[in-house]
Amino acid sequence: MRTQLLALAAVLGLSLAAAFAGPQDEPAPPTKDDTAKEYIDGVKKELGKQDGEAARIASTRLLEIWRDGEISADAKKEVPDLIEKIADSKDENAAVAGIEGLQSMGGEDAAKSLKKVVEKALKAKEPPVQIYSAALKALGVLRNEDAKIVDLLVKLLKHQDHDVVGKAAGALAGYGPASGKLRKELLEEVIKQSEGVYTASNNNDQNAKRKWNIIQSGIMKALNALSGQSFKDPAEARQWYNDHKKDRDLWK
Repeated sequence: MRTQLLALAAVLGLSLAAAFAGPQDEPAPPTKDDTAKEYIDGVKKELGKQDGEAARIASTRLLEIWRDGEISADAKKEVPDLIEKIADSKDENAAVAGIEGLQSMGGEDAAKSLKKVVEKALKAKEPPVQIYSAALKALGVLRNEDAKIVDLLVKLLKHQDHDVVGKAAGALAGYGPASGKLRKELLEEVIKQSEGVYTASNNNDQNAKRKWNIIQSGIMKALNALSGQSFKDPAEARQWYNDHKKDRDLWK
């Protein structure tokens, strides 16, 4: 028997020790951390190459990794940065998938990433409507009260592009549940930036009419959400605000 084993080992090129060795131990199955890191490495290699569907799948899986309490913080630490990079994709559908991923992730870091997306989009020679619209909508959902984010939204109420103004107002409508002090400040600003346009539109100013038609929906959503009222126009909102701006109970 020994002779036969040695002969077989010689034919197969095995060492004597291998010929008499017992069964090898099975390799340990990959841990959740191992699997997560492997997936993250794969996403990093594909950044900038994904279409909308691939980016959506990647964002969804990254969010699952981010929320999994059994995966270590070290293994998933790159997730927020990767989702932000997907939101910065040149492919607009991929970028929107990343933006929606940031919205789902939530938190201050996600809000700051969305702010960067908006600012970059609006600096483009031809701002991508799909991207800045999705990012402004996401900021309204997150309603982060960081001063720089709020200041950006307020600043955009004066933007030269009427669509941006309307979308920024729509984002401010998300701040209906915010602190009373902030709601009061935002309400006053929305009234200030819309009442003149509304009045001029009613006076048959054609440019004002065009602008009001575009911004009306977002403006009215903001006026009503921030006040808790149901106004029919900015003039009515102004009258109500003047009557109630000193009412402490309303702005707690």
